[in-house]
Amino acid sequence: MNRSYFADYCGRGPYAEIYREHSGVANCIARLRAERARVRSILVLGAATGLVVRDLEAAFAARAWGCELSRWAHARIPARARRRIRRADLRRYLPELVRTGRRFDVLFTSAFVYFASSELPSVLADCARVTEWLHFYASTSEDFEPNDPARVTLRPRAWWRARFRSAGFAPTRSRFLWRLA
Repeated sequence: MNRSYFADYCGRGPYAEIYREHSGVANCIARLRAERARVRSILVLGAATGLVVRDLEAAFAARAWGCELSRWAHARIPARARRRIRRADLRRYLPELVRTGRRFDVLFTSAFVYFASSELPSVLADCARVTEWLHFYASTSEDFEPNDPARVTLRPRAWWRARFRSAGFAPTRSRFLWRLA
């Protein structure tokens, strides 16, 4: 994802102006508060330009760690946070976290739609090994972003629910927030 991807994000405008609509960060914060989740550590897979990291850290007074694949986006993460956000593919980053025994209270992502469906079982299994809460807010076949050809796995919510359950997550009252069962 380069500058042009973020300049006209989902065909709607600059990412910096509309990211809250597409990231689900407000939903994540509200749902975790409603669940009275203890949030001391956050993992963001697909941190983009760091705006989501900023919002999550401010809401929970907790440090966020994570990764971002795009060189362009990663370079725009403020230096203070960039030290904790590695420029890496989450398919390689997650197994490293598992190997080193890292754990986080919350995992926030919308990046799963960028992978082929065949890649998701191992990614979700690793997610279950590193977090208690998973917030996944992204396109489904019911409400996908039509001007974002990079999103390749657009499936119904029921399909996603089955994947999360198979990985060991249980649903909450929110269709976006999952808790390790």
